Amino acid sequence: MSDKRFSYANTGLVRAEARHVRSSPRKVRLVLEDIRGRSVLDARRQLLFSPRDAAKDVELVLRSAVTNAEVNHGLSPDDLVVHAAYADEGFTIKRFKPRARGRASRIRKRTSHIVILLRSTTGEIVAATGATEAAAAPKKASSDSSRAKRVAASKQAQGAEVETAAAAAAEEAVAEPAAEATEAPAKPKRAAKPKAEGDKPAAKKPRAPKAAAEGEAEKKPAPKKRTPKKTDDGEKA
Repeated sequence: MSDKRFSYANTGLVRAEARHVRSSPRKVRLVLEDIRGRSVLDARRQLLFSPRDAAKDVELVLRSAVTNAEVNHGLSPDDLVVHAAYADEGFTIKRFKPRARGRASRIRKRTSHIVILLRSTTGEIVAATGATEAAAAPKKASSDSSRAKRVAASKQAQGAEVETAAAAAAEEAVAEPAAEATEAPAKPKRAAKPKAEGDKPAAKKPRAPKAAAEGEAEKKPAPKKRTPKKTDDGEKA
């Protein structure tokens, strides 16, 4: 789908484009320099006798642009001039070539996008372009004014919403203290039941004796002294 910015009504130029041409942009630009600013007849003659291979691709694009001018806009090829011609770089196809010692070298196969713009020398295109711009100006102004009205209406609506939200918040703040004052008093606590006469308090359990203080050891009986036994010889064992 073509872009409206480059249409014939906006620019007064007839456009033709070829994409992904299998030729590098540098080689194509050398050919485009020879036809830029020339008439269509001179450009065709220059491309016909050019020794470069890219001249064939450029000649096809030029023929497409002339056909667009004749069929779509009713212009004569004799009044057409190459207004602009340029080439942009496309994607690059990458290939590899085997080399010595198991190595490989990269091969870059570049592509280009060729664009040619034609204009008429009669001046009818410029007048038609001015008329279309004058006709389109009031529509643009009316659309701008209607958009401004819509924006202003939306801003007013947003301001009203903010005001209503603030008023609701203020009402809630005033209503909360009044609601707290009108609340019922808290219920008194339930009194404990009186004990019957026959009821006796439960006996307390005796506490266990406290452990002996640290450092105090239990008393043990003193060890008996050992008396030496006497043998037959009278010597103590």
